[in-house]
Parts: sequence; structure tokens; C-alpha cells
Amino acid sequence: MTTQPSKPIQVYISITLGKVKARVIAVFLALAVLNVSISCSYYSVKNVPTTKETMSQQVKTFNDAQKYVMLHTASETWHLKNMVINEDDQTLSGILEDLSDFHTYTKPRESKRVHRYDKDETMPLTEVHFYLNNSLLKSNNDHVQIPLADIVSISVNDKNTNRTIANIALTTVGVVFVVFIIIMATKSSCPFVYIKNGAYYDFVGELYPGTITATMQRDDYLPLGQLAPEDDGYTLKIANLLKEIQYTDFLQLILVNHDEDVQVLMDSKGDLQTFKNILAPSKATQDDGFNMINPALKKDNEYYAFNTSKVTETGVRSIVFEFDKPKNDQDAKLYLTAKNSVWLDYIFGKFNAQFGSYYNTFKKKQQTVAAKTITDWSQAQNIPLSVYIKTRTGWQLVERIQTVGPMAMRDLVVPLKLNQIEGDKLQIKLETGFMFWEVDYVGVDFSENNNVELSYVSPSKALDQNGEEVTHLLAAPDGIYVVQPNIGDEVVVHFKSKPYGEGQTQSVFLQNRGYYNYIRDYKGTPDVARLKVFKEDNMFTKFSEKAYFEFVNFNFNEFASHD
Repeated sequence: MTTQPSKPIQVYISITLGKVKARVIAVFLALAVLNVSISCSYYSVKNVPTTKETMSQQVKTFNDAQKYVMLHTASETWHLKNMVINEDDQTLSGILEDLSDFHTYTKPRESKRVHRYDKDETMPLTEVHFYLNNSLLKSNNDHVQIPLADIVSISVNDKNTNRTIANIALTTVGVVFVVFIIIMATKSSCPFVYIKNGAYYDFVGELYPGTITATMQRDDYLPLGQLAPEDDGYTLKIANLLKEIQYTDFLQLILVNHDEDVQVLMDSKGDLQTFKNILAPSKATQDDGFNMINPALKKDNEYYAFNTSKVTETGVRSIVFEFDKPKNDQDAKLYLTAKNSVWLDYIFGKFNAQFGSYYNTFKKKQQTVAAKTITDWSQAQNIPLSVYIKTRTGWQLVERIQTVGPMAMRDLVVPLKLNQIEGDKLQIKLETGFMFWEVDYVGVDFSENNNVELSYVSPSKALDQNGEEVTHLLAAPDGIYVVQPNIGDEVVVHFKSKPYGEGQTQSVFLQNRGYYNYIRDYKGTPDVARLKVFKEDNMFTKFSEKAYFEFVNFNFNEFASHD
């Protein structure tokens, strides 16, 4: 066994930082201390959809990434060294070795979808797992040759940094940390969602993101992945860990049974879209002309931050992705993994602070403003992630993706109609305000949707932090809410599971509806003159851009002169 040297922490910043205020340094130091002092992290098991046609490229990708290959049969697990694929013979070959200590676990990986690990003792993020339906036949020198037909499934382990941080928030240390962030960085977000995983609750995402008034309520579909039921059901925890009042109106699980080699997502309308052959872009061009393809290729927290140094009249940033398009295809599905930035959360707090002591009056008045009025303002300020396709007449808007929150990446799908596109190339543009979004993965699938089976499951039981039964409050979207006004309020919700057939798997979505209000106590006189400016289009984006360079003590006027 060889030990691998620990790598020094590296921070990449696109613009040289000058002197930073002590308050900001304190926030970053707290994050750094948290990052290096907590050894336990989490990973999720992610299936890798594959076909005979794509297997060769996948093996090359695994080898290029120096993945640690593990072979699983019904009774044994081995490390496969020097993996090679032979397309003529349709075989996978290599040298069998015993597993190293860094890849030996006490509990079977197949037991659940989310696992806790100690990064000082194990290295699950370097692994790729091949599951076989037959035993391995070794030669004298431990060389093995495996028919591709014997490979039942392939999966990798995917890290979720925000999940680790959000899980820490449920601990005693975490409560102190969350309160610190609330005070220091005016943190605001949506209710946190956790799912019970053995003795622990694992963070999976946020409910009804961006819905800050009752008039804005809409159905949200949070992907929970492929979950392993416990005691014939699933247990979720909805927690308020922030300075806000949260109103949850409706919760329902949507269980989708589908083939194992298919991925499933729900679009913004609640329609199911399936993925069987996701293609990577051939080119990714930022608005500054720089071609940067790597962040789009895999889910690895290397993301597009929409913070290029190009100054524009509107302050928006964009990226254009190009895909090879089959000649006669009229439909496609865009697959994105994305989230909102913590910077958007911070800058929205800076914006609200300008209301001073008038803020709570303003907030109260906003509760009765029509949803369209608020949505129109949000769109005019480029807060959504806008998706365009290039047609014969120019760029055509397909969808504006509403905010999903800053704490966890979310898998998203946007259906595309291609009847107005000429040629064999599909160009997709993502556009948003300065540093409002982070996009970690981009792909397109031209395959037709597969047949799936849907089940809808209402909560069987829901108890709040006082043990009070609140199941009836979550059963229907009727405007009767579970209200969580205090930090530490939580609701534990149970759902019954349902079986799926042989050769299938099950994807789970949490349909949810509700809204939340910030609790703030800003001081001072409202800055009316500055606030009136935000009625104009793009002003919030420009405010974000300017505030960022002030934040890092950068001379914005000097920067703009170098356009």
C-alpha cells in the first residue's frame, strides 16, 4: 500500500485581490477553518448510463482521470489495474489486484445511495465501480478478460461539498457556525431538506427557492436521486436554520420507475424528461471570447461563474455552447447541473439594507404585489438563468430558469424544439447577471423520451419539533401552512415507499410549495435616491458587478477603462 501525499489547498481568483475588509476576512477564515477541521465528508453513488457505443469513450475518460477501477461480482470485489477496452472483441481487460486499504470499506457500497467517509482514511472519490453478472476467470498472471455483455452497471462516487456543510449545520458546532454566517454575511435561503440515511440526516437541497411572497408560490420539483428505503419508507426533515419565517403548504413524493440505463428529471412544468445518451458540447465560448470547455464536461464543482472581466452595457454575462446535432432531429433536452451563487445571496442582502428602517414596511407591502410584477422585475434584472437557442432568425429565448438556492447543485432539464435550426450544429446560450449563477455541467440528449411509471405519495406522518402532528397541513396545496418562525424549527415527514420491477430503478422527486419571509432589522434612513434607480432594467446586475470590485478593493473605473 502506498500513501498519497496530501495536496496543499489552492485558491484560484480571476482578479488580483487587494486589501479586504476585516469582516470579510473573518467570514472566509471561518469557512477555511470549517473546511480543514471537519474530516468526515459525504459522497453520493451516481450511475453512469452507458451503451456499447459509448463504453470506449467512458473507459478512456476513466483512464485519463486515473480512476481506481473496482470490479464487483456476487461474491468478490477486486481492483482492475491497466484497464483496456477491445472494441473488436467487445471485452474489457486488465490485471486483478487486491483492494488497497484506501478502498476497503466495512459496509457494502450497494446498501445505500449516500455515504459518509473519512477523507484521511479512504479515497472514494477516485473510484469507478463495474458490476458484473458473472464470476471472473483469471489467468496465471492474474490477467482477466471481461465480455462487455457481462457488465450490468457502472457507477462513480460524487462529492457534494454543500451537503457536507449543510449536514454540519445540524450539529452543535454547526449551529454556532450558521449563526455566525447569518450575522456576518446576512445569509438567507430557503428551508433545508434532509433525508434520513441510517443514523444520520443528509442534506439534499432547498424547498421553494426564491419564493419570498405568498403571491409567488409555484410548484417546485426537487430531485432526491435514487434512494434506498428504510423500514419500507423515506423520512425527510424540513429545517429552518436561518433568520426567516418559512411557510410550507404542500409536500408530495413523486416516485418514477424506469430502466437502469436511463436518467429522469422533471422540467419546470412538472413534465418528465428522460436521458439515455447525453452528449457533451464540442465548444464552450464565454462572452470574453475565451473557449473554456472543461467545466461543462463533468460534475466536479469546477463551474462557470459568469464573472468574466468583459464590461458590457447591461452587466450581464453569457456562455455559448455548441453541440453536434443529428440531421433530422426536431427535439432535444438540455441537461444542466447548476445553483445560485452565495454572492447573489450576499448582494441581495446589500440591496435590502438600503431600505434601512423602512425595510419591514416594504416587505409587508410586497406580500400583496402580484407575482407577475415581481417576476417581471426579476427578469429585467437578469436574476434567472436564461436559456437561448440559435435559430435561422437569431437567438430565441427558450426558458428562464428561476432561482434554485445557493446551498446545493441541482440537476435541471429544459426541453428544446429544434425545428427553426438549420445545419448540423446546435448552439445554446446561457445568460444571467454578474455572478448570479454557477453552472457545473452541461449536456444535450437527442433521444426520445422513454416510458416510465409514476406514483404519487402523500406524507403518512409529519411531526414538528414539539412532537405535534402536522400531517394534515402538508397534504394539499390549500394555503394552510406549517409555519416555522424560529431558527431550529423542524418537521420530520414520513412517506411510504413503493416497489419497482427487475431491471428497473426508481428516481424520487419532492414536489413542494410554500414561501418564506426574511427577518431583518436594518437601521438608518432609506436611501430613496439609490433605490429608485433599481426600477430601471439591468441596474441590479450593474450593482452586483460594481459591488464585487469594491468588495475586492479593485478600482472599478480603472477596470472599465481597459475594456
